[in-house]
Amino acid sequence: MGRSGRMWAELHCAAASKVVYANPPDWNEMQAWRRILRPGDLFVDVGSNVGAYALWAGDCGAEVIAIEPSPEAVRRLHANVRLNEFAITVRECGLADHPGQCTLSTGEDSTNHLRLEPGAVGDTIEVDTLDNILGSRFAVGVKIDVEGAERLVLDGARRALEQRRIGVLQIEWNARSRSVLGEDRGPVAAILAGYGYQFARPDRLGVLRDTEVSGVSSRDMFAVLPEYR
Repeated sequence: MGRSGRMWAELHCAAASKVVYANPPDWNEMQAWRRILRPGDLFVDVGSNVGAYALWAGDCGAEVIAIEPSPEAVRRLHANVRLNEFAITVRECGLADHPGQCTLSTGEDSTNHLRLEPGAVGDTIEVDTLDNILGSRFAVGVKIDVEGAERLVLDGARRALEQRRIGVLQIEWNARSRSVLGEDRGPVAAILAGYGYQFARPDRLGVLRDTEVSGVSSRDMFAVLPEYR
């Protein structure tokens, strides 16, 4: 991954096989992080899966906290971290609006997600909040890809957001939130706009361009404090 990162790519694992076909697999988004991150910056990869973004940020010189609750994905994530000498710490948990336990779907590879309905079947996982993960630290970057539960992660990060201790966020913006939380991306946009974030998507060079926030999209959204534009 990147210029010096190494990844064990299992071809039947979607998140890893993408790296075989493209380095980086999310070209525009990862080029944006190449522009943003500097050595020593803190990057938090929420929903790290096998660690593509964690390794990319490590290759940029950032310190990384990689958060992943799926046991199978965690196994692969640890293996990839061991292949490199980047400053990556793995946290085996999910993130939500409060600490505790939750149910995670199984057998859906990179699209495993929280199951919040009563009696849901899946793996019981520990969950924490992004505020607890950060403590009093400042994160230059946070990527949140949790298959529809992104709003819960932001609800658990309100102290850091209020104190402007997250510079740039990359957030999955597809329709998955409708099936997981029964809502569109409006609540996510409202939270971030309320804390002064501006919305953008990167072009092929990784330059962040202003964008509309209405509707859903297969392209991730970036939320940026003005001083990081």
